[in-house]
Amino acid sequence: MSNMGLWRSVEKTNPAHTKEVNFGRKITAIDPYRQIENATEQFGPAGEGWGWEVKRVDHLPTNEVCVLISMWHGAGVGRIEQWGQASLYIDKAEKRKDTDCMKKATTDGITKCLSLLGFNADIFLGKFDDNKYIQQAKKEFGAFTLDDNAKAWIEIARVAPERLEEITNQAYRAFIKKEAKI
Repeated sequence: MSNMGLWRSVEKTNPAHTKEVNFGRKITAIDPYRQIENATEQFGPAGEGWGWEVKRVDHLPTNEVCVLISMWHGAGVGRIEQWGQASLYIDKAEKRKDTDCMKKATTDGITKCLSLLGFNADIFLGKFDDNKYIQQAKKEFGAFTLDDNAKAWIEIARVAPERLEEITNQAYRAFIKKEAKI
């Protein structure tokens, strides 16, 4: 494998595995379990072909928890370390504690480690800010999103499944059937 072999094999993201998140600005977030699935595909099961260790936990004065993740893959000789963080609260008033904050911070650290190996690099490189890139990726992956049109078809399919014949695109029809669970 060339130096860029792994990167090239994991850099593109299926738009169906993303969602837009608004943290004061819109960003595209990758489903972290898809990243874990992709890492498992590349390296083998977590704990055998790759894995991570929480090296340090810090609590910030901003009411966030930070964890230093040390990730390994292959023989485990080389390691990548990155910080993950999460809020201790689920509301801005800081009245409701987030009991999943450690899990979220750990997941954030794993995602950051995987990104340094090239996983979903197109998102981190800002390519998902370009609608043309997203449309091309959708074609490449045959991905469909749960937009308003799809949601309407799902409802139609649940009450009148015979109407699915109106959808001429076979792949889109299969997507709607799967989402409608029929």
